[in-house]
Amino acid sequence: MSVAIRIFLPVLFLSCGFTARAGYHIHGRVNMEGGWQHQIYLATIDRLDDYYDAKADHIIKVASIDEDGYFTLEGDNLPDHPQFYRLYLIKEEHSEFNACLFEGGEEHNFVHLLLANDSELEIIADTTAYAPFGNYRVDGDWGSHLMRSLGALVYPSYIFYEIRFPSELKFSQDKLNRDLFNFADSCSNTLVSLAAMVNTDFDVYFEDHQDRYRGLADKLEKELPEHPYTRDYLRKMRYYGDDLNPSQSPFFLWMTVLLSIAVVLLWLRNRQLMKRLHAGRRDSEDREEIHFTPQEIRILQFIAEGKTNKDIASELFIELSTVKSHINKLYAKLKVKNRREAIIKAKQHAGTTNLITS
Repeated sequence: MSVAIRIFLPVLFLSCGFTARAGYHIHGRVNMEGGWQHQIYLATIDRLDDYYDAKADHIIKVASIDEDGYFTLEGDNLPDHPQFYRLYLIKEEHSEFNACLFEGGEEHNFVHLLLANDSELEIIADTTAYAPFGNYRVDGDWGSHLMRSLGALVYPSYIFYEIRFPSELKFSQDKLNRDLFNFADSCSNTLVSLAAMVNTDFDVYFEDHQDRYRGLADKLEKELPEHPYTRDYLRKMRYYGDDLNPSQSPFFLWMTVLLSIAVVLLWLRNRQLMKRLHAGRRDSEDREEIHFTPQEIRILQFIAEGKTNKDIASELFIELSTVKSHINKLYAKLKVKNRREAIIKAKQHAGTTNLITS
């Protein structure tokens, strides 16, 4: 065998070996006190709404944990783009793959990670802690290090159920969401910022913090336009606050035109019915009456145009609190809970219900 071949074969072997080892590699140690199974699970989080949800079919890798708590997870089957994953243990008595188990205090059984197919991580739990990942440290990937910081911020919410007084609970929830907003604003990783926003309470805080939610949507569209989480987050935004870019959405433009026509028809019908009322020709038993003030009709028009409460207050030269009061009255009259339902109900009433300006 020639010298060139003898030199080439080891190089080829090393290259093939390196290729075979390519992929993600996660190793470390967890605390095993408390009856945890000697297996550790890695599960994918493909949808933002599944951040704290789990099913057995989300699991992509299982590894054994030795008697000292050490484990290794590795493979090459993750997507190339980074996304969220959940690393967790389960109790021996649990038959379900419960990936988010809260048993009070610090005893929870999972951590969230940000991984790509080439991630290298070491996760070491504090031996003085009781929980599997108690006071753990993570090395090797800055994204997962930031996820560790976020987890420490969110942790107090796991024990909110222990708070007995409503006011104290409200203050605690407000503080947590303020901290999450600030974390998202200052975080250097866009996906970790997204994880922080996912942990906020959209139902409670979206209306008052739309600029922050929408700002993250713009950032995702700019930096990660093809990422599945970007599409998922934009769908979430549309659910809570109509389309993110009303002027660029054909659907919203058509809806604005149709609903504007509907509002005009409502106004014309009001005038006609006022005349019929004074003439005594209206059958009050056959028709339902909804009374709107001129101010409420204007606000309804602004809602149809996609204006925010601040925009409406500016247009009408009134306080923001006054706008909210008018909108709440509109919701009560139309028997709806949000703007989307109000627009739909108003469109329905354009052809079926008498709206009388009082």
